[in-house]
Amino acid sequence: MKILNVIIFGFLVIVSALIILINLKLYSGSNISEDKREDILLQLNFLEAELKTNDLGNRMQVIFPEGFVFSNVLYGLSWCEYGMSDTSESNKVRALNEALYAFNQINSENALSVFDPNMIPANGIFYLGWNNYLLSKILQLNSNFDGSEKLRSQFQFQCELIASSLLNSKTPFLQSYQNQSWPADMCAAMASVSLDNKSFNPKYGNLIAEWVKEVRSKTDPVTKLIPHEVNSTTGETLEGARGSSISLIIRLLSEIDRNFAREQFELYQQYFVSTTFGLPSINEYPKGQTGSGDIDSGPVIFGVGFAGTIVSIGTFSSLGHNEQADCQYKTINAFGLSYKTSQFKKYLFGELPIADAFIVWGRSTGLNSNDSEKLNSGFWRIKFQLISFSLIILMWSLYYSKSIIRKLTTK
Repeated sequence: MKILNVIIFGFLVIVSALIILINLKLYSGSNISEDKREDILLQLNFLEAELKTNDLGNRMQVIFPEGFVFSNVLYGLSWCEYGMSDTSESNKVRALNEALYAFNQINSENALSVFDPNMIPANGIFYLGWNNYLLSKILQLNSNFDGSEKLRSQFQFQCELIASSLLNSKTPFLQSYQNQSWPADMCAAMASVSLDNKSFNPKYGNLIAEWVKEVRSKTDPVTKLIPHEVNSTTGETLEGARGSSISLIIRLLSEIDRNFAREQFELYQQYFVSTTFGLPSINEYPKGQTGSGDIDSGPVIFGVGFAGTIVSIGTFSSLGHNEQADCQYKTINAFGLSYKTSQFKKYLFGELPIADAFIVWGRSTGLNSNDSEKLNSGFWRIKFQLISFSLIILMWSLYYSKSIIRKLTTK
């Protein structure tokens, strides 16, 4: 019994310490731009080492169907956002070099081997869309570096390929894989075309406007949000909006049509933005619906989708809701068991770096976003802290219950 008592005591000490640590971490992270940039740089250092020396891309490919491409794309996109926010020439040069490294990786034979070159467009819109989106950000960061002319030509060609494929399609959502269409991938493609239209080649305005009109007509009939999966032939909803995809869709839609993105964001707030034990979270399924987790969402616990919650940092930032983004980041930072040294920062002991990549992309988005709304949310942690404090008291009260009863009865 003494051994069991020691084990229980030790367990309660560890749990209590973890609860206290999580509560303290909810206050970590500075909102000062330079501090945030430094923290983001530590995250990028970790991902660089994982990609270049620890085979991150291929490790993630074993777990996720698009693990190799996403690991590199998110790394490259984060560097682009970081570089566009930094005035240091050395950091801009490093940002460009790392983004180009990521772009070269996703154009390698290894990356292309999992996609079908006979699709329309070739390799499917997941590959083409994210490839071109990263390329658009590289050119937005710097369009006149050595070798940029070749990449500008590739970018123009790929934008034209997306446009021509769309014009010949009966649906606004091109196929990601044979007979499979996910709107989030199409949004990445259209975000790249939109950047071309705004910055380099203003000829896609009508195409983009018509695409938005068509997407509006194909929203999920229940929530009026862009759906998670659609029929590859008709564009009709196969699976309604989900937190993991709509967080990503709105993030990208903000670069295509901000008015439409704001409309979708209002519905997103209504159906998906929530709190769990007082802390901000994103439901994987619309409020009132339930479902299980899968490869897209990650684990779903208490209705919270891990992927959607992580991606939402960038969703909030992309529309100027930086205070919401900061509250969400602080929550993820606390529960993600973040670990930081002078050289790097990682989450979950570095065991799932794809999560680190989504976190840093979301955070770097905020570096180039201005606040549009203040929430006056200084007390947003209070409910969780009360729950935590009550839980610690309850655990230790139960542990010492016999002693307490004994003392009360002897009196």
